[in-house]
Amino acid sequence: MDMRDFKEFFRKRSTIWTLSLCMTGIIVLGGIAAVDRSRRGDDEQQVQSELGEYALLPEEAKDVNDTLDTPLDEEDADAAEVSGSGMDGRIGGADVQPADDAAAQAGADEDSQAVSADGVSAAADGSADGTAADGSAADEAAASAAAGDGAASAGIAGADGADSQESAAVSSTGVVSGQSLISEQALLSEGIAFAAEQESLLWPSAGSILIDYSMDGSVYFPTLNQYKYNPALVIGSDAGNQVLAAAKGIVESIYVDEETGTTLVMNIGNGYRLTYGQLKELAVAEGDVVEAGAVIGYVSEPTKYYTKEGSNLYFAMTENDQAVDPILYLE
Repeated sequence: MDMRDFKEFFRKRSTIWTLSLCMTGIIVLGGIAAVDRSRRGDDEQQVQSELGEYALLPEEAKDVNDTLDTPLDEEDADAAEVSGSGMDGRIGGADVQPADDAAAQAGADEDSQAVSADGVSAAADGSADGTAADGSAADEAAASAAAGDGAASAGIAGADGADSQESAAVSSTGVVSGQSLISEQALLSEGIAFAAEQESLLWPSAGSILIDYSMDGSVYFPTLNQYKYNPALVIGSDAGNQVLAAAKGIVESIYVDEETGTTLVMNIGNGYRLTYGQLKELAVAEGDVVEAGAVIGYVSEPTKYYTKEGSNLYFAMTENDQAVDPILYLE
């Protein structure tokens, strides 16, 4: 093959390749255009569908408005008036229930409230006057007599307990705080009035002092292994030893405390109280008048707060709810 034939062959091949490339490009571009047209058609169809939906809304609103504006016929109006469920009844509210029915309902409610109030008043009057339900003359006379006796009793109780309170707060140290449970009149009527300048206290139980009273500084508690203030005397005493009333007084309260066990508070008058802790087998009860030296109970086994100290009597004294040192008044 000479040079001329080679050039002719190359020219033909180049023409074929060029045509092939052009055809391939045309096919690719046609496919892209077809896909693009298909996508645009879908978007236009979706837009038209949405526009159609929005176009229906005014028509539907018009139908609803026409329905609301259409007057009710006579049968529907009667039904709405009877049932109270029509559009006007729901909105206005005044036509839902006839005025006569509303007044009747209000009257029934007032009568019910009056009956309840009368029932309460009747119960109160019956409790105060003792009047019987039948209202007979004999019963009324008996009720008047009972009311008179009750008033007299109330007057006596008021004179004896004008200053008394229903409860007293008890601190964790076993000392009663707050107002006295026993009035000064009741104490004086029993001849109970501790005179600190003239009287002294009896030793409440046999034994020696394990831990002194100390409110100016802390003292060591072996079981707790710590120093703390002590508003009482801890008197070491064998379990079962008698515990005596250190002065004449009235048993004000008896309770159980986690630290001091069974605890008794005695009011000895003039604002003074004595607190006895670590007790058992009490020989007195709340409200009892106890003479000085009388047995009020026995020394108990120690609580978990005093296991190393051993059995003891917890003995505290307060003046107007303020802790004082009992040793200053003991014989």
